[in-house]
Amino acid sequence: MAQIEIQRAHTLGLAKARDIALQWQREAESDWGMDCTYVSNETNEHGELQDRLNFERPGASGHLCVTATELKMSLALGFLMAQFKDKIEEKICSNLDALLG
Repeated sequence: MAQIEIQRAHTLGLAKARDIALQWQREAESDWGMDCTYVSNETNEHGELQDRLNFERPGASGHLCVTATELKMSLALGFLMAQFKDKIEEKICSNLDALLG
């Protein structure tokens, strides 16, 4: 199983970062067939308020944690999708960077 970890710092605050995560969710559902669940107002291990977008599809699962200062994604790829790890990571990075503008 291959693992992808992506972090992006930002200065948008939680409300605008939440909007970006919801936009990413719409794209993940429509473009990649992901099943997504959005959970608002959790507390992370640092005591910060965060949202968590959980997503999965056959061969891939993960989550996107959204705070007032950071987006942090963790994605696990199954055996068949692992061979496309570099392309998947590149696509996710470019999508997040475009959304963060």
